[in-house]
Amino acid sequence: MALLNVALVGCGIISEAHIRAYRRHADRARITVCCDIDPEKAAQRAELVGGGARAVTDYGAVLRDPEVDAVELCTPHHLHAEAVVGAARAGKHVLCQKPLAKTLAECDAMIAAARDAGVVLFYGETNHTMPAVVEAKRAFEGGRIGRLIGLQATYAHWQGGEYLSTAWRYDPRISGGGQLLDGGIHYIDMLRNVGGPIESVACFATRFRPELGGEDTAVVNFRFEGGHLGTLFSSQAAGVWVPGPSFVAFGTEGVLTVGGPQGALVLHRPDLPDRREVLLEQGGDSFAVMIGRYLDTVLDGAPNPSPGEAGRENLKIVLAAYESARLGREVGVDEVETRPAA
Repeated sequence: MALLNVALVGCGIISEAHIRAYRRHADRARITVCCDIDPEKAAQRAELVGGGARAVTDYGAVLRDPEVDAVELCTPHHLHAEAVVGAARAGKHVLCQKPLAKTLAECDAMIAAARDAGVVLFYGETNHTMPAVVEAKRAFEGGRIGRLIGLQATYAHWQGGEYLSTAWRYDPRISGGGQLLDGGIHYIDMLRNVGGPIESVACFATRFRPELGGEDTAVVNFRFEGGHLGTLFSSQAAGVWVPGPSFVAFGTEGVLTVGGPQGALVLHRPDLPDRREVLLEQGGDSFAVMIGRYLDTVLDGAPNPSPGEAGRENLKIVLAAYESARLGREVGVDEVETRPAA
């Protein structure tokens, strides 16, 4: 295969980041079709892609097109499952934006469809392939901070601008949840990626902005299987983003931080010069990195670093957090495996 021909499905806000990312990999893949039920959005994105990309409104036509090798799915959450299953059955590889789906049953159907068809299902979570997170995990596993005792993550900002025009996002019946599912899940992925399996959660959730559906602010405490603890503060009601470490891993011999103005990964230890060492300057385009790892998987047969199972596990933790907030108690993550869908 000379170039991977990709259909961009869902031409909303996030699709532009995917288009920019594919430009960084023009020698390996190209977007040939832009599909959206809104013909104007599809046409705008096709013009942005350039190179003769076509604008279409019929997803079925995309799946029937023998020249389309893969689908880049950027649709609202509630459309993911059906679209992924359809793409897999049509023999198309799929990158699906987070969250993978609204329910675990949907995740299972998506994973099974891709497995049965022998195609790649790649969970589109930029934090999962972010170099600083990958290196943080490597530093921890290499003993740089000793035994892990806890992790802390913050994702707080003001959700506004174009995002307020996406009405589906603020209707939990459609989106599946509020800030925790839409935004906080990014950092749940980081916590789980570095800290390992999460055993149970305790969550408080509330809303400060009545124009937003679902919770706009949540605090989640985590109990990890390894015995360490963690916490996440996630909000889209914070009036301004304050630059500082967004992710911290505390160990008995040192601390790792990710974030701050430069987005760097920094190791803090008392035996280092200035008590700190920059392990990685973050920078760069996290979407381009993610697309690169996806293309490695599809084109080169590299192990999938972000399979559908990763998205399923993240969703399971979010669902357990919602159950905890509803019941007012700590909830085991596996408790939601058998809970009927709402």
